[in-house]
Amino acid sequence: MFFISLTLLLYTLFSFDEKFVTAVAPIGSIPMKVTNNAGSAIEFFWVNTFEGKKKGEETLVPQNKKPLRNSSISTINSYNTHRFRVKFVDKSRTEEVDFVKGPAAEKVIITYDKESKQLKVKQITKFDEIMENISKGTEKCSHLRGDAFSECLSEDVAEEITQLSESKSTMVTYRDLMASRLRNYTCADETMETSTPIKTYTKVLQNKKYVVDVLLDAPHSKIWLVDDFISPEECEVFFEHGSTRLARATVAGEDGSSEISIHRRANQASYDFKLKDHPEEDPLWPLFNRVLDMVNYHAGYNLQPEGQEYFTIIQYNKDDEYTPHCDGSCDNNEYIKAGRVATAVLYCQVPEVGGATTFTKADIFVKPRAGMATFFSYKGPDGRMDDGYTEHSGCPVIEGEKWITTAWLREGVSAEDTSDNYDPEGIRILTADEYSAMGGGEEGFEEGEVEEMEVGMSGESD
Repeated sequence: MFFISLTLLLYTLFSFDEKFVTAVAPIGSIPMKVTNNAGSAIEFFWVNTFEGKKKGEETLVPQNKKPLRNSSISTINSYNTHRFRVKFVDKSRTEEVDFVKGPAAEKVIITYDKESKQLKVKQITKFDEIMENISKGTEKCSHLRGDAFSECLSEDVAEEITQLSESKSTMVTYRDLMASRLRNYTCADETMETSTPIKTYTKVLQNKKYVVDVLLDAPHSKIWLVDDFISPEECEVFFEHGSTRLARATVAGEDGSSEISIHRRANQASYDFKLKDHPEEDPLWPLFNRVLDMVNYHAGYNLQPEGQEYFTIIQYNKDDEYTPHCDGSCDNNEYIKAGRVATAVLYCQVPEVGGATTFTKADIFVKPRAGMATFFSYKGPDGRMDDGYTEHSGCPVIEGEKWITTAWLREGVSAEDTSDNYDPEGIRILTADEYSAMGGGEEGFEEGEVEEMEVGMSGESD
């Protein structure tokens, strides 16, 4: 199989601690370095609650081929939220302790408290180490004031923070350089299946229970899947509406207008509730609100239906594809009001071969099924945007057709100030008069081109 774990490769090349990573790691896993300081040999188990014979039953899965001796170290690759149990090898000692894996690479130190007769776990991330150094530096320099205090503290922590920043920059650079090559490998591999979810939960929307598979769960970037999210009847409405309205797909130009791009081969048509007097009577209005409810719940947003881009119907024929792109800003900059913050891709018809969705920088692959929805959000709680992990692509269609509908969702739009007025990143689109007033002239700009542009025709999709 052509697929290579980008996460593993980058950690191996540019980890903060080269001993942190083993030679082979599961796709999407996160390393933790376990140190046994408990005084005796211990056993280490993953608490598997997914495959018990009875609901809620736990299965303990050993994580080491042999016990971990005292004062020894072992690296284990696992996933965020996975639970682990530590026991003594000596069966006469019944002490045990559980802990939950965090979202970052970490050191896990196992100790034994003789006074309380309990095993203890301490989990330390690189961030924790930096904060500890800052605390020590603050105490060391506390007798100083003003610039002298700042200079004293900076001597203790500046070098480490600089190294951490440079390491992150190097990792991002190599991640980006390799992403397109990995994308070509994954698209070419017909045996590829959807990435394994890191966790699963259920959510009731409009009186129906949905199973949500979480593939990526980071503060600024989240990717999740929901099967059977769009019904055949809802897809049929899109088919009937789009079949007579499809035009060659475009992307947003520098001035907000629509442009044909060699990077995007597909046909599309918009499905715009704003053109209707009573959108709540439309047969697809419940679907759009279901999309909003799902995104608001999972990403922690409070998006409203008014002023959105609504749906764009997209059809891919043989050899059609969309190369890697972001739907909104993905440069980790501050969010601009009215810009896109999340995307929903609903699959109505999937091809016999090809047409998968890739998030190569996140090491995630989605092999779609009819009725499935792929969601991803790219604005964090601190108001900053994703750093490229929701960049995605639509693999070439090899056999058959692919029909999807996409909803690009924005924060800060309204019925009075709609998405029509802004490009995908939230920059206001100039009218013809505004463009001329800024010295742009009339050449190549038809009167009303931007103002009357169909919603969705300047967007991106997979």
